[in-house]
Amino acid sequence: MVDKPKGRCYVAPPVGSGGVAQVVEQGSHNPRVGSSSLPAATSSRDPGARTRRAFQRRVRDAVAEGDLFGSGGAIVLAVSGGPDSMALWRVVRSLGSGPGEGLALVVAHLNHRLRGAASDRDALFVAASARADGVPCVLGEPRSRAAGGENVEGWARAARYAFLEEVRAAAGASAICVAHTRDDQAETVLLRLARGAGPGALAAMAPARGDRVVRPLLARSRAECRAYLAAYGGLSVHDSTNDDARRLRSRVRRAVLPALSEQLGVDASARLARLAGELRVESELAERYVSTLLPPPGAALSTAAVAAVGPGASRLVHAWLARAGLRASARQIAAVVRLARASRPSGAIDLARGARVVRCYGELAVARAATVAPPWRPIDLALPGTTELANGWRIRSEWVERAAAAVPSAPVGGLGVSVPAERLALPLRARPPRPGDRIRLARGHRKLSDVFIDARVPRATRSGLVVVASADDMVVWVPGVASRAWVEHGVGPRIALSATRDGAGAT
Repeated sequence: MVDKPKGRCYVAPPVGSGGVAQVVEQGSHNPRVGSSSLPAATSSRDPGARTRRAFQRRVRDAVAEGDLFGSGGAIVLAVSGGPDSMALWRVVRSLGSGPGEGLALVVAHLNHRLRGAASDRDALFVAASARADGVPCVLGEPRSRAAGGENVEGWARAARYAFLEEVRAAAGASAICVAHTRDDQAETVLLRLARGAGPGALAAMAPARGDRVVRPLLARSRAECRAYLAAYGGLSVHDSTNDDARRLRSRVRRAVLPALSEQLGVDASARLARLAGELRVESELAERYVSTLLPPPGAALSTAAVAAVGPGASRLVHAWLARAGLRASARQIAAVVRLARASRPSGAIDLARGARVVRCYGELAVARAATVAPPWRPIDLALPGTTELANGWRIRSEWVERAAAAVPSAPVGGLGVSVPAERLALPLRARPPRPGDRIRLARGHRKLSDVFIDARVPRATRSGLVVVASADDMVVWVPGVASRAWVEHGVGPRIALSATRDGAGAT
């Protein structure tokens, strides 16, 4: 929970490992903060009123269209101190100032401590601005540093969003506002395009994410935000890392996008941002269609469904794997599509962390790394009686009398069978399948592997089956798969066999 206000800022408790700890207690008694002075928000002549009103109207429309703030209440503002986030602060504050509109704002700033004194300066600036506005403020810093070899930008982003969510939960806020602009969107699209991203990724940032992060400024340019802040009379700080040419995003921002705009004679940032919006709509429509083709969660995907969508097969496979909680590269997804379209009835594609996609005839299934079934020894069946096998099967056998001219056995694939005793070499024995096994038919015999193929038994599951064989090692019965096609003429005793496994009965 958030502690009671101290001065005009909240001080939140530390979060768990990898999170953040609040380190600044704000108040007028703090000499570093108390010595800061901020200019008045507006002048008496108010020369920028038209600019402010136009900007506020556009942002208000975006908030209303996307229902970004939900039912209202508290809003967490992610404020770095830069011009975009300060413009966000001012405009969101203005949206809650109308009659009957009450937005409780909480400013949140994470000091990553990546720029030494400049990072501390930014934190103090945000705190002083919050004090001047009478807005609660939460300052924090990461509990741990980026690990060796870890991407610092990725680490900082993860730490920042974890901190913001901690503040949101503590304040009971309905949304976290971040200051991404149309230019940020264009940079993201261009970077993803260069990396070969698909339409879903090129849709880039959405106005609202599922984790309550919202972007009210996403349709506004960076220049508009700064013009609004200037018209408001507000101050901001400059983050020097944005000028670092070693950062790819900085090079895109300062060189690539301006060059595109100049060479093409268009506002490249606006065009790319518009493309992202159009692709988001297309992706949402495609996802709705794909969802109608997906099997229930955990079920196999039909190869016929993959074939039916034609060029959309990759999208279908991606959605199916995502539903199973798996992430796959474009190369792996393409391999799964080829597997589904192949003429051979079986195969497998390895994914990450021991997962794989296995094809068995007309179905694709996700297989996880499984434990190897413990070996078990052949065992003679009790006759009559019930025999418990080490792999969970139970086989019951009994003598029965049959007096019929021609009595066929149970259908192939059943879990019960009746065989003539006089044509069996006893005792009957249960064992795992072996290479080269054959099953005797009414006329001749056949390879058991061919029977498995006809019955579409996946190769990976065959070792878990049970074979019932006679003393001469000829297969009599495979519960659930195949039985010998016995035909008996005349009168004679028979042996009835039935099997159950894991509590499921069968006759």
